[in-house]
Amino acid sequence: MKLYKDLERFYINKFYLLVPAAIIILACVGSIAVYFITKKGMSFLNFIQMLFCVVASMAYLTTVLGQSPRDTTFRVFFFALILQIVLLTYNLFF
Repeated sequence: MKLYKDLERFYINKFYLLVPAAIIILACVGSIAVYFITKKGMSFLNFIQMLFCVVASMAYLTTVLGQSPRDTTFRVFFFALILQIVLLTYNLFF
């Protein structure tokens, strides 16, 4: 929990510097996850995984463009990144 609070404080203090970096990070991790999802074939489950991956990235972009509070944008970024990493590791190892 201390790491989360430290990251949140850093993100809020350097908000305007980290927004473009966060968008690039989510786009890169999301595209890698989608690559490995589509590599396994196109089934309904894979389509749902791709949908979650894209929705996670778009949710962060929506909160930034909608000028939501900084702590809200950090929460969305953090959970979107965790979701994409979970999808990536699932499709790498299973």
